[in-house]
Amino acid sequence: MHRDAIIKLAMDLGSSIAESDELMEVKKLQDQLQADETAFGLVMKYQAARMNLENQQRAGQNITPQDENHLSILEQQMQNNALIQQVMDAQDRFNNLMQAVYYAMNQSLSGGCSPDGCGGSCSGCGM
Repeated sequence: MHRDAIIKLAMDLGSSIAESDELMEVKKLQDQLQADETAFGLVMKYQAARMNLENQQRAGQNITPQDENHLSILEQQMQNNALIQQVMDAQDRFNNLMQAVYYAMNQSLSGGCSPDGCGGSCSGCGM
């Protein structure tokens, strides 16, 4: 197979992933999240607090129990927010799709699974 044909297949795969239910759901929920001041503000506070702790660690500074507690409280608040949980669940489903795609590609590259070898359904591979 020529390089151009392989690139075309990759583009087709990317287009299919872009149109997948999993990615559409992630995008829809991310838009909802950005429109929700409470949920979006909570995510921004968490990211800022986490980045602050990471920067302190890289700089060799001690992390105080208060800093760790603040981050834990923000994590708990995020876990209690239904919209944030929906976004995280949708992201997990999309990540699972991508892992399945990578797994299938790796199996094909290694010769472990092929449409001819397992009937095309990959049921033997757990896919």
